Amino acid sequence: MKEIPLLPFYSSINAEIGEFAGWRSPLWFTSTREEHLAVRSGAGLFDITHMTRIAVNGRDAQTLLQHVLTIDIQKLKLGKMKYCLICNENGGIIDDLTVFRHPDKQDYFIIVSNAITHDKVLEELEKRSEKLDVEIQDLTFNTSLYALQGPRSLELASKFTGRDLSILKWFTGFETIIDDVPVLITRSGYTGENGYEFMFWTWDVEKLRKVWSRIIALGAAPCGLASRDSLRLEAGYPLYGIDMDEETNPIEARLDFAIDLSKEYFIGKEAIMKILESKQIRRLLVGLKSTEKAIPRRRYEILDRNNHTVGNVTSGGFSFIFGIGIGLGYVKPEYANEGEKLKIKYREKHREIEVTLKPVVPHKI
Repeated sequence: MKEIPLLPFYSSINAEIGEFAGWRSPLWFTSTREEHLAVRSGAGLFDITHMTRIAVNGRDAQTLLQHVLTIDIQKLKLGKMKYCLICNENGGIIDDLTVFRHPDKQDYFIIVSNAITHDKVLEELEKRSEKLDVEIQDLTFNTSLYALQGPRSLELASKFTGRDLSILKWFTGFETIIDDVPVLITRSGYTGENGYEFMFWTWDVEKLRKVWSRIIALGAAPCGLASRDSLRLEAGYPLYGIDMDEETNPIEARLDFAIDLSKEYFIGKEAIMKILESKQIRRLLVGLKSTEKAIPRRRYEILDRNNHTVGNVTSGGFSFIFGIGIGLGYVKPEYANEGEKLKIKYREKHREIEVTLKPVVPHKI
């Protein structure tokens, strides 16, 4: 089991520790509800060092990523970030990720992907890089990643960095030095709120504890992975390994915005084109809102009015903003309509749910 650098420190301040994707990390410091609401109304700080970080560098770095990623990497400008996918030959999703082009180095990219796919993504990049002039470096175990999220994140991040970060646009970033530690700062996040992510080039516990404590002292609430999950559900963000996997294609996951079919080639493009041309979409990922107190849980069946199974729930939880059960799940395309009334099988009873194609809590970015 892998451990993030500050785990002993978090344990010493009585954080609840749990396992996620092979890592031991804080689940919460106070409560999921309190931390969730802190992010929606103020600011919260998450330690997301468990996530995979990979540098792709060299003369052929762009060539490799153009081949592997679903976006046109040639269009990605210096200092900009983009959300995209890696697919297999059948169009199945190997992972979803962000790719950042270094602000000063044309051929230097940093990928941030899911913890659960660490080995798989590295292997895919290495396999496709044979005979190319490119270096692939796993940064996961010598950098640390923190996310400051919420409506006060701009204020706190500006105080922390000593810079006016209002000029930093969404999905852009820069490098600087804070407390003698090099750091990459991007305006990004996974909560639906404005936010900033800090990738520190160190695993030094004392240095990291110092920067973490400084941000908390400015007014951010320490937050664990449980509230990060409830926040992403309200924002309608899918989670790899739960809401999608290699048996899922980008069309049914409604991630077509993350693929660029105008570029000549990427792995899986031909298969995705065939799916679109055939118009045979077997299912679509939708948001779910409970009209009762029942929470849609993973693997619950989704039923139509005649109690026929039309899909299944992939992830679910509680909206602390609206006080209702919410989730994500796949339904047959004919049921993927805003406001569509369906049911879930809940404790041998049927409970009403409603389909939503929008985030339960609108994005603030």
